[in-house]
Amino acid sequence: MADSLLPYFNQELTAIRQLAGEFARTHPKIAGRLRLSPDTVDDPHVARLLDGVAFLSARVHARLDDEFPELTDTLLDILYPHYLAPFPSCAVTQFAPRPETTTPIEIAAGFELETEAVRGQSCRYRTAAPMTLWPVRIESARLSGQPFTAPLNPRALGSVAVLRLVVTTLNPDIPFSTLGMDRLRLFFRGEGSSALSLYELLAGHTVGVALATSPQDSAPVCLGADALQQVGYAPEEALLPWSGRGFSGFRLLSEYFAFPQKFMFLDLCGLGARTMVLDGGRLEIFLYLNHSSPELERTVDADMIALGCAPVVNLFHQRCEPMALDHTTTDYRVLPDARRAKVTEVWEVSSVTELRQDGTSRPFQPFYRMADPHAPRTEDTPSFRITRREAGDGMGGTDSFVSIFDPAFDPMRPSDSVLSIQALCFNRDLPTELPFGGGRPLFRQLQPHGSIQDVQCIVPPTPTLRPERRARGAWRLISHLSLGHFSITGEGEGAASLREVLRLYDLVDTAQTRAAIEAIVGVHATAGVARVQGARLGAFCRGLDVELEMDARAFHSGRLYLLTAVLARFMALHANINSFVRTTLRLRGKTEPEARFPPMAGARALL
Repeated sequence: MADSLLPYFNQELTAIRQLAGEFARTHPKIAGRLRLSPDTVDDPHVARLLDGVAFLSARVHARLDDEFPELTDTLLDILYPHYLAPFPSCAVTQFAPRPETTTPIEIAAGFELETEAVRGQSCRYRTAAPMTLWPVRIESARLSGQPFTAPLNPRALGSVAVLRLVVTTLNPDIPFSTLGMDRLRLFFRGEGSSALSLYELLAGHTVGVALATSPQDSAPVCLGADALQQVGYAPEEALLPWSGRGFSGFRLLSEYFAFPQKFMFLDLCGLGARTMVLDGGRLEIFLYLNHSSPELERTVDADMIALGCAPVVNLFHQRCEPMALDHTTTDYRVLPDARRAKVTEVWEVSSVTELRQDGTSRPFQPFYRMADPHAPRTEDTPSFRITRREAGDGMGGTDSFVSIFDPAFDPMRPSDSVLSIQALCFNRDLPTELPFGGGRPLFRQLQPHGSIQDVQCIVPPTPTLRPERRARGAWRLISHLSLGHFSITGEGEGAASLREVLRLYDLVDTAQTRAAIEAIVGVHATAGVARVQGARLGAFCRGLDVELEMDARAFHSGRLYLLTAVLARFMALHANINSFVRTTLRLRGKTEPEARFPPMAGARALL
């Protein structure tokens, strides 16, 4: 008997025995013939009969409860795509180019990797964002407070600290002018809170950048603070495919809670102004800061900043096992790979096609979702519906089932068709068994690139996350719908509404993430005005200034900065047309803001 059915059986058996007792008191003569009493059932055959009735009733009760979430889950899938889908394992990998490489290596999103085998099975990952791999390395990194030695930068007057990065080419004989490097992506790694603190220091307190050959360089190339850009928020940098019907702000929240390291990247832009004319293989980058950190000055080194990194996610395309469309059942199990059924799970069904013996085919359209506007759809168009159910045999996760709706079904026609299903899949909970440390887990390229020498995993693979199913789906749907009637920037209920939104997307649900959510104690919004970038002199735009008040005692300030950076983008995506949102972080008990974020109109910076 399944564990999930046992509570129903006990409940039904208790109810039947209570009814039998009432029946015995009301009709003692009939009950006597059945050997029923208010407390016991003397006839073992009657007792077995009652047990059988309880078992059948329990199955009906369980099935009714199982069908109720199908309604709410379908509505959630339509209104909030992928909310109920599992969040596959993620990691950060570092690509090492060959030293003789003289040109940049473009690695597109979706570049596939495979891990070493675990229990005879490997995991497949793919890059979640495009990246450019340069044959350079960080030779040294040093953070210095006043007094420090650095080139004079008129754009960074009043700076109190500087981060000095020495970048060299892998081959000393190859100058930077040959590479033509214009943008360099940095990833901040490290144990504890040091990486977060360094990220906050650079992202929130950089006032200028200088490109030079040494601290005494008399002709450095000076750049503004906008030369350092945050990474991970663009649609093309999403970890998971995101439907155009879904609000992209919810994607950012899901990614923050599931894999915050995805946002621990910064891009150094505008390097071409110096590298294009630099004949040597050594470049020094100075980042001027208006805030100092004595603790970081003692810990920052070259190992905390990694180059050539990209987030990867455990997703891959799979042609599922063909299944005979014989119309003898209401649904068919989608089996991605019969040989690896215990370690392969469907994340999303991409397409369903009927293949006939005569060589013709018919595509099926999703039953509940909006169909492709370019695909003809009539009353006779066949459609399909996907449902998830708990996987059996102790595999963990879910199995997917497809139901077919064919208005043109002809029962007299021979059942000689098969269903061909394309799906995005992942490796269930197998990534949690991968070792980490000492250069493991080992990664290999599925389609080797001649200029890539090695791939290493520098952030351990996360476990697969799954939202709670069954009865909780109704409350999640109600919470989503009710939030549409409350403003997250409204006075009074603003902080409570924002915390409720964050709880909905906190799949990790650890003490740390709960503390981050509870640290939000206030959301205050006022009307604001900002100058429009690139517009004629005197062009202004009206918008909203949002101040997030947080309690730093409940959570580390570096983590609060990263959370606020995500929330700033989240609220900016709520901005109306011809408007903007400008976010400020203020810690409780302090008068001065902890961080200011530029005004954003949707996904674009206004200034």
